[in-house]
Amino acid sequence: MMCSNKFYISDEYYYTIKRIKNRIIYIPCDELKATQRFFLNVIKWLYPYKTDILSCARIHSGKKWILKMDIKHFYDSVPSYEIQKAVSKVCERINQYNNSLKYLSLVTINGKLPTGAPTSPHIANACFKRIDKKIMSVSSAFGVDYTRYVDDLTFSSYCKETLEIVEKKVTALIAFHGYKINPKKTRYISDNKQQNVLGLVVNNYRVRLPKDFKRNIRAMLHSYVIYICNSSIKETKHLAWDTKRIRQLEGYISYIKHVDSHFYAQLKQYAEKLEHKYCVVVTIFLKHEFF
Repeated sequence: MMCSNKFYISDEYYYTIKRIKNRIIYIPCDELKATQRFFLNVIKWLYPYKTDILSCARIHSGKKWILKMDIKHFYDSVPSYEIQKAVSKVCERINQYNNSLKYLSLVTINGKLPTGAPTSPHIANACFKRIDKKIMSVSSAFGVDYTRYVDDLTFSSYCKETLEIVEKKVTALIAFHGYKINPKKTRYISDNKQQNVLGLVVNNYRVRLPKDFKRNIRAMLHSYVIYICNSSIKETKHLAWDTKRIRQLEGYISYIKHVDSHFYAQLKQYAEKLEHKYCVVVTIFLKHEFF
């Protein structure tokens, strides 16, 4: 049921709808998100999918050629019967098999996985697991490394011709199972250009953040320190930092520590110089020092 920018699935649960470019994002209310996260923990246990951006990028570091492919409308393409099968198995595990339709309505909209729900990526991964194995088998047969992160497929090899063969086979395999590759996002990248995998540069057997990203983070940190120093001055209103923006910077710092420890150390040193220069205390790094 639609109400303004909200989509209600019951009297208690609803999504807030946001449009970002051509994508519709469904943001679950706190009560629905809590229920979905409980369900998600069981899904993760039943269908473990241990991968992250850094581990995916490392596999492709130092290769002569990288092939990037993208599954078009990934969540919308996951078959309803596969979603029902995964949800039923989870409900059986938590002794809620008779309520599987109820739980299905909490993680889908019109039988599809909504972009924005915390459960959608893992349910999609569970449904795609069988196809993943087939893609891995095809890739391995040609000596090609393969990783997938949600709808991003990445292949790497020392031979472009081999990747071209794998591309055709994977495209046909994907289509056979009801998915489509977005040809506009298929790219071959040689090692004489910047090879970017999931936002990380993997040239020369190293995994690191791109220079423009580092430059932007340094500027963001400098802006934050200036805000701390002059937050009471009217002329600095354009530098105003609200809680959301501060949390965004904290999130970036946490991400940087995970994927590029060398730059994280450099960023800390830069923060210390700013502290000394502007006579302020930057506490934004403290919470990351114990992890």
